[in-house]
Amino acid sequence: MKVSVAGSGYASYVIAACLAEMGNQVCHINLTGKVPLDQLPFHEPGLTAMLSSNEAARRLNFSSDVASSIDGADVLFIALEHSESVDSKAIDLAGLATEYANSDVILVNSSPTSLGVTERMQSVASASSHSHAVVCHPAFLKEGEAIDDFMRPDRIILGAEDYEARNALVAMLKPFSRQQDRIAVMSVRDAELTRLAASAMLASRISLMNEIAAIAEQYGADIENVRRGIGADGRIGYSYLYPGVGYGGVCLPGDLQELAATAERQNISPVLLKAVTERNELQQTWAFNTLKNKFGSLEGKRVAIWGLSFRPDTADVSNSAAIVLIRQLLDAGASVSAYDPMAMKNARVALESLGSNFSDEQVRFCDHQYDALTDADALVLMTEWKPFRQPDFNAIGKLLREQVIIDGRNQYDAESLRQAGFVYCGVGRGTVA
Repeated sequence: MKVSVAGSGYASYVIAACLAEMGNQVCHINLTGKVPLDQLPFHEPGLTAMLSSNEAARRLNFSSDVASSIDGADVLFIALEHSESVDSKAIDLAGLATEYANSDVILVNSSPTSLGVTERMQSVASASSHSHAVVCHPAFLKEGEAIDDFMRPDRIILGAEDYEARNALVAMLKPFSRQQDRIAVMSVRDAELTRLAASAMLASRISLMNEIAAIAEQYGADIENVRRGIGADGRIGYSYLYPGVGYGGVCLPGDLQELAATAERQNISPVLLKAVTERNELQQTWAFNTLKNKFGSLEGKRVAIWGLSFRPDTADVSNSAAIVLIRQLLDAGASVSAYDPMAMKNARVALESLGSNFSDEQVRFCDHQYDALTDADALVLMTEWKPFRQPDFNAIGKLLREQVIIDGRNQYDAESLRQAGFVYCGVGRGTVA
């Protein structure tokens, strides 16, 4: 099939690369202008190599010319980023497709739009003299694991009212679920709500586990043993059952906000959705409160932070708990030494937007993870990047002024560290000792 994919974020590039990998002729339309593959404004493992190989095989090309790229396409994926204007942009693109396409084209909404937007896109497309069906295809792509999510999906959701469009999309996406039929076809409204409901379920699970961790911390229980105990229950399982410093990014927070707003418009009180968000906001203060409980005043203290992105294998710091922690530390008169394999540039931009409280003297971005430890009073792990999994604790102990480790991801063995003389505190792992 001849496919166009419109967008400028990681989702559009991943969809384009994966469809080309399966043999489709794909054109990626960057709506903000053509960008060299080695200068993409995000980090997604393996993506640049896949894009380059498919470009070399002439299955994939890149353009910023919407008109010529849409004309002649069988399918147009609209895969925009989360933004306040995503709804209007998706509708506008549906209008452009009807204007520029000289033949029938299937429009696929893979953008994080509000409920009802796909139907509005269909209304715009129906005004054309050609037959332009609109399908809702939630992408479900986690940053840092997006290629694997698309190539080996748990499920493929298609919201399709048009019979021919449904069959065409099923045929296109069937190679991604050959071992087992994972394609679920439903109405457009069902598909849109499925995307938001999935985010709400995941966020609820994370927040509930973090709330239980807060109870364990005060009660003196170890949440890791509790996690193993409840995860062994087949009705519960272990997925998304790890306590931490809260979820971030743009997808989960944005989807919960949209779902809660939709409920309120329908006179439904989103009690649970609001509680999930409130718990996450509280959880993002856990590291700061733990440091404060240990040291009392943080004035003049230097804190080493490992990990700035909201999750590993991405450079995204949107709603990152690490940024929240740095803001709190600066307000308390502390200074920070930080290291992240990918996200330091974006973290600097985010912190500079805070204003006068940020300076290079107060926040030092380090070239190596161990450089951040020199003369620091504590190490705080905020993101579970692989290089942080098995560090040299002898080196850590020598570099820190005080042997204090605050483990925001419960990566380390509490007992062995305490026996080695460290003050260790994990999320929900009893009292600081």
